Amino acid sequence: MRRTRPSGLELPGTTAAALALVSFVSFVSLLSLGGCGYALVGSSRGTLPEDVKSISVPTFVNQTARVGLEQDVTAAVLRELSARGRIKPVPAGTQADAELSGTILSYSINPVRFDDSGRAVEYDVSVIAKVVLTDRRTEKVLFENGSFLFRQPYKVPAAQDYADVEPAVVAALAIPLARSLVTTILEGF
Repeated sequence: MRRTRPSGLELPGTTAAALALVSFVSFVSLLSLGGCGYALVGSSRGTLPEDVKSISVPTFVNQTARVGLEQDVTAAVLRELSARGRIKPVPAGTQADAELSGTILSYSINPVRFDDSGRAVEYDVSVIAKVVLTDRRTEKVLFENGSFLFRQPYKVPAAQDYADVEPAVVAALAIPLARSLVTTILEGF
């Protein structure tokens, strides 16, 4: 007659001592991970040298059909840099340690969810931009991404006019896009 474990789990060929050993080894392995170099993503110093204290941000170039997108994105990037505190954004054309230039290559807005009457209530919005951060003293490229992709959903508020949601979408998109870009540059994500 075979004996079964109280939990009802039967493991042929194993003993309580073997299970205890496996549990102990697993526990010790988990404890040892603390000193093996793992760290939180983004906790590094980022891509900027310590001597970069100011960044100029010329108005992004807009290669899309959406008029004014470059203005909203540039303004949001300047606000996000200001909010971070470490780097001082300065007007384009003035003396700065570095310059962040950008070109918005594409912008798309696509409905993804509809209400019972067939009106779009949620959109998928994406922007692809080329961004380059250059040290103005050495002309060395500090950061470059030829296809920086930002994508997020946009839910149409209940009171929103359905005639043209794009102005609201652009306004809602610029802030998280700028936050993502600045985080990528400053925190090394």
